[in-house]
Amino acid sequence: MRQLQVIINIELPQMLRFSVPGIINEFSSVLKATPFAYTVGIAEITKQAMSLTAITLNGLQIYTLAGVLYFIIYKVFTLLAGVFEKKYRIS
Repeated sequence: MRQLQVIINIELPQMLRFSVPGIINEFSSVLKATPFAYTVGIAEITKQAMSLTAITLNGLQIYTLAGVLYFIIYKVFTLLAGVFEKKYRIS
């Protein structure tokens, strides 16, 4: 086998099995502790909710929607993380 084939077929799957759970756990903590949009560099959902609340005076509905958005983002991430962990599970 060529060196690249060895890396792709043997070494990379082994590295992923050991590193993926820690990476997923760390990203999950970051996602819970800070607004997701802020971590990826786009306008923060909470800041946009504050601006909309100041304009429309519908704070309860806007903050509820922002909370639902955070929940959906987190749930999608955790479902994808679960699929990825099952694929690279150490047995």
